[in-house]
Amino acid sequence: MTENIKKLDRYYRDRNGVIVHVIGYDQAGQRVIYKRTGYEWECAAPLIIFRSRFTKVDI
Repeated sequence: MTENIKKLDRYYRDRNGVIVHVIGYDQAGQRVIYKRTGYEWECAAPLIIFRSRFTKVDI
């Protein structure tokens, strides 16, 4: 990760009920970076879309 990405360790649930692990926030690009269980690559979504499609989960 670059210095523009703030490291995070949070969990969210998507609209289908799948839990994702948020690992970072790209401040310059306003993108949330997360990983899905069983998926090899990191995923990213613009902050405005992430907020509308994911709900924070306390684990």
